Amino acid sequence: MSLDIWSLYASAVLLLCLTPGPNSLLAVTNGVRFGVGRTLFSTLGCAAGLALLIGASLSGLGLVLAASETVFYVIKWLGACYLIYLGVSLIRTRGAFADVRKASRPAAPPSEVYLFGQGLWIVILNPKAVIFFAAFLPQFYDPGHGLLPQFLAMAGTFVGIEVAVEVLLATFASRLSAYLANGAGMRLFNRVTGGVFVLAGAYLLTLERPR
Repeated sequence: MSLDIWSLYASAVLLLCLTPGPNSLLAVTNGVRFGVGRTLFSTLGCAAGLALLIGASLSGLGLVLAASETVFYVIKWLGACYLIYLGVSLIRTRGAFADVRKASRPAAPPSEVYLFGQGLWIVILNPKAVIFFAAFLPQFYDPGHGLLPQFLAMAGTFVGIEVAVEVLLATFASRLSAYLANGAGMRLFNRVTGGVFVLAGAYLLTLERPR
């Protein structure tokens, strides 16, 4: 991959990462509830999911998944159900896990493995991401060069930019927690963000496979 092509690719990736979506919503939500340190685990999960999708797309598996109606709808339903599950869980949460002193029954924050899984599944269970990578990445792939170096360049660039954007979002969001310190403010935040996750899941159910 030449420097010119990489620069164009990196610019497109930056714009994509700045576009609001489930990944950025998860970074903001976890940033408010758990702080930047713990949100890093869900961010790493997103990064792992992106690397898997990029590898699948460059190997041709992305086109196979995009062309398979059965696989598309299985991924769509799983992804929608997962987003709705996250949303309902947030709506039912009483307050901030970090604010244990003000909670009558403080709950333990989720484990690092759970947070990593959140980020991973929210990426790989998104059929739009599968279709997108299958259509987007081949535009920058040069068949005259080796697959592995190009995978490392594309995956490294995408993951690096995505992680930087999510960390910035989580840092900004964590500062909002001071304004949501009371139980009512955090419950409102959980209900609003949970509702957005539910709406995202419902929207995912309306998607049809591109013909």
